[in-house]
Amino acid sequence: MVSLRNIPPIGYTTQNILMSLGTVATSVSALLFTSTVLLPLSVLRMCLPASYLCRPQPSRNVVLIIGASRGIGFEVLKKYSTMPDTTIIAASSSIKNLRDAASSLGSPAATIELQQLDLKKTPTSINKAIREWDTAFGPITHLYAISGISNHLDDNKPWGLDVTDDIIRVNITGTVSAVLSAYELMKERSYGKICIVGSVAGFSSPANMISYASSKAFINNFGTDLRCLGSSVGVDVVTVAPGFIRTRMTDKMRSQDSSAPGFEFESPEGMATAMVNGVEKGGIGLVSWPWRQAIATYSLQGLNPLCDTLGRWVTYKAKMSGKKIT
Repeated sequence: MVSLRNIPPIGYTTQNILMSLGTVATSVSALLFTSTVLLPLSVLRMCLPASYLCRPQPSRNVVLIIGASRGIGFEVLKKYSTMPDTTIIAASSSIKNLRDAASSLGSPAATIELQQLDLKKTPTSINKAIREWDTAFGPITHLYAISGISNHLDDNKPWGLDVTDDIIRVNITGTVSAVLSAYELMKERSYGKICIVGSVAGFSSPANMISYASSKAFINNFGTDLRCLGSSVGVDVVTVAPGFIRTRMTDKMRSQDSSAPGFEFESPEGMATAMVNGVEKGGIGLVSWPWRQAIATYSLQGLNPLCDTLGRWVTYKAKMSGKKIT
């Protein structure tokens, strides 16, 4: 039962009104700038020869995919496996799952190296592994950091400190360790492409996605900031914010009474296509797919704190992400 104490005082309500007015002003300014400055530049880009948009590339691509054995990661693996003059370092915490995934590809045009990597390991061990692969198979030109966990997959694993610690170790510490290890190598060579998978849940989410969504909010911000830093040293960084994609995690979420309609869950193949296009085309900082979910969720960042809290509570009670706390 909601307590009357939760009714906001007049001062806090007024502050939220002013925040909303500031958001409106900022959004209008961003709309005008994007429409009048960036849109003409995008049109100009369409008219330029391809040679104007490319910078010198290495003789072959070496693509490290962390989380390549299932779901979106496997679909990215399939995309690059058709490309000649490409070496793929496919990494996962389960070497058996990797072998099963690789065997389903038949005779790929690319060379595929299977490697085990557990993002729960220490940052030092992750850095060491990536540097060893860079020496043995590289130089690494691409990194796709796709692995992530939640406790949706285990019906008997309740949310708490242990679950939150695991999520932080994999989704934040492990992912950032891998990304920065590759980033430092790429920065030395003034060339590289990094793709980091966050989530639309990192923009706005039901309250019961507390630890998972918080970890993805970190990744969304980290990727955007790293893109700014990398632009001056020749490293492109793309942040990916998937919406509802059909994966093991969302399948379990649906079995745990998610109220999200089935038609909203899109294919991992489509997500992988959007990711690879975003990485290879250049000029794209955020890949969020499907667009309709990305637009709706990103827009919710414009809510003032009062309405944001209310929205998170309502979507939690409506079981948008199922009944489980993660």
